[in-house]
This record gives sequence, C-alpha cells and structure tokens, in this order.
Amino acid sequence: MKHAFVIASLLLLSACGFRPLYEAGGSADAMRDHLSGIEVAPIADRLGQQMRNRLLDRLGSEGTPEYRLEITLEQASEGYGIRPDAAATQEQLTVIAHVKLINLNGEELVFEEDMRSVTSYDLVLSDYAILSRREDSARRLVLELAERIHRRLALYFTKAKETP
Repeated sequence: MKHAFVIASLLLLSACGFRPLYEAGGSADAMRDHLSGIEVAPIADRLGQQMRNRLLDRLGSEGTPEYRLEITLEQASEGYGIRPDAAATQEQLTVIAHVKLINLNGEELVFEEDMRSVTSYDLVLSDYAILSRREDSARRLVLELAERIHRRLALYFTKAKETP
C-alpha cells in the first residue's frame, strides 16, 4: 500500500512540471560550473565575514569569475513583551541582506534583491547571556540568509539556462 502511494506521488509530481534544482543528466555539473564562476565581494563586519565564508563554501569559487556578488547587511532589534516595570521581556532581531549580482563582462547588474530573516529570544537578567543570545541569533540568521542566497543564485542560473 505504501509503495503504491509513493509511486503515485512521484507520477503526479512529474506530471505537474516539477523538476529538482539539481536534476540528473549533467545539470548538477553545469550548475556547479555557473556557481563557481561567482566572486563574493568582501562583506563588512564579523557577520559579513561569516556569511562570505559560508557562501564561498557553498559556491565553490574555483573558476574564473564571471559574476561578482555584492552584499550589504543591515541589522535591527526591537524589544517587546513589556513588563509592568517597562522593561522588555523579549527582543526581535532582523537581519536584511541587500544582494546584487553583477556580470563582470560589462559590469551589468543581473539582479538585485533584499532578503530578510527574523528571530526572537527571551531577555534575561544577565547582560552576558543577552549578548551571547544576540550574537548567536545574528550568526544563525546570517547563515540562513547565505543558504537562501545560494538557492536564489542556483534558481537564477536554472531559469537563465531555460530561456533562449
């Protein structure tokens, strides 16, 4: 019974036009070639270094750069959950990545996009604990954004390959 359901699900997925991003038949190698041709420009601050390192790992920048990826990060926090003494009990942290992909052949802007990631954490009495939570939350948000940027780039090159 389970096998019939799995087979029927696969048939329905193939009928709806669904295609994996890294499908078989050599497209994974072609995708890797496109992604390795992206140069990641330095990103300011420690969070930017962490994002850049994750992107370099994911993109495998080994080839001759054809594109340059420029990213600027913006971070904001807001307290909420106010106690009777007017102190916040939680903080919401937002990291916004302004992403530009530039074709190095002619310095043409290929695409520009803003990506946002949000998390929240409890505020406690220890200043060190709050600082540690804030830094850890920011690091996790930046790494999540790096993964989203990687997927967005892969999607761009998949769609560019489809259009004549």
